Amino acid sequence: MERFFAQAEIWRQSNTLLRVIFTKRKVGRKDFSGRIVHLSEDRSQLIFYNVDTKSVISLEVNEIDDIIDYE
Repeated sequence: MERFFAQAEIWRQSNTLLRVIFTKRKVGRKDFSGRIVHLSEDRSQLIFYNVDTKSVISLEVNEIDDIIDYE
């Protein structure tokens, strides 16, 4: 888990565009392109800016299925 948050912090600092695939209960599997705005290691939560819909999405770490960077 520490390694994940270390990588997420690197992505946040470099403002890397990411493809995030996640599963929410009662909603199902979804994906979006976005950037990490804030990460809360103590609450296991990440806040993303969704560039597709120009909105903010808050996800728990256990809801995230995959994160791929657009290098």
